[in-house]
Amino acid sequence: MAEAMTNGAGSRGELRVCVLWSCLSGYLSASLHALVDRGVDLLVVHERAGRWAPFDDAALTAGFRSVSWSGAPDEAELTALLDEFRPHALVVNSWHIGAYRRAARRLRGRTLRIVTVHNQWTATPKQLAARVVAPVLLHPTYDAAFVCDERQAVFAERLGFPAERLLWGVNTCDQPLFAQVAERRGDAAPPRRFLFVGRLVPDKGVDVLAAAYRAYRAAAEDPWPLLVAGVGPLADELAGLEGVEMLGFVQPPDLPAVFERAGCLVLPSRHEPWAVVVHEAVSAGLPVVCTRRCGAATRLVLDGYNGAVVSPDDVEGLARAMARIAAAGDDERRAMSVASQELSRQYTPARWARLLEERILELRATLGLGDPARPPGARGPAQRVSGALRD
Repeated sequence: MAEAMTNGAGSRGELRVCVLWSCLSGYLSASLHALVDRGVDLLVVHERAGRWAPFDDAALTAGFRSVSWSGAPDEAELTALLDEFRPHALVVNSWHIGAYRRAARRLRGRTLRIVTVHNQWTATPKQLAARVVAPVLLHPTYDAAFVCDERQAVFAERLGFPAERLLWGVNTCDQPLFAQVAERRGDAAPPRRFLFVGRLVPDKGVDVLAAAYRAYRAAAEDPWPLLVAGVGPLADELAGLEGVEMLGFVQPPDLPAVFERAGCLVLPSRHEPWAVVVHEAVSAGLPVVCTRRCGAATRLVLDGYNGAVVSPDDVEGLARAMARIAAAGDDERRAMSVASQELSRQYTPARWARLLEERILELRATLGLGDPARPPGARGPAQRVSGALRD
């Protein structure tokens, strides 16, 4: 039984928001806590942490009510939970969990139902099929879509969500936390180390990183070391390489200290709908080398301004980009650091929470779902709760 806190669960006069999610993360936790700070009564139902991302769920959910499950949610218990909580809004992580879809459909006409759209539009067969089934599967189930940026918005619109039903900026890191790294550094240039943070899996381009780092190191007179924070089945691709330091999985509170040791994030992903780690890096004032498949590259990495954007699966291109960053003088690296910090301020947990609250109230009014009639920013008392949907 996971124990958490709740911000006055079930009290009248507050905006009640239920989040139905898969596995939690540090960055989502920061956004959810910002929502609670605005006085929102929050309930989070989530899948328990997995093997390759073993987050501390108890730490992530401390401060609000949470209920966890593994395998699949128990639908009877989920229904009873939602009937008791009576949310004004439901925020659902995509549409791949059947129990969540059916719960959202049952609340049609009573609750504003928001689905997150993380994937970019790439016209894959799966996405084309989603367009075909959207009138039956999605339109009766969700009222609005929460997207990262333009590429996800294109997908959402092709699924039938009009522009006025889109919420923007679904992913943000704990920007103030990582900004402290740059503040502590002051006017000094970032350290001379590369950093990779993420699961060590094929989608992250771990094999490409290993080959590119070997090529970069062979050609460089004074090569930078490479820090690797993460776990996964491809760990052996990097473990044992000269210059590589394997840090294992790093819990969110300890990540800023890792970024403090680095001077450039490298993310050679083949598939990366957004990449919150890019936001963490630029918030910490790091230049970034990433592929154009990273969704965050459109807003947070400008080639030649605060880093480099390369093609996926391009070992030589990635090695050249790493060499270019390493060859930059201290003044240029300081300028890239300032540029990264400026770009990072587009997204913060406080902005995320304010946007979500305002848009919930606006869309409920537009759809005739009623006004929760709560004063914004009011706070409620905290109490202890615990729960699990399935062991």
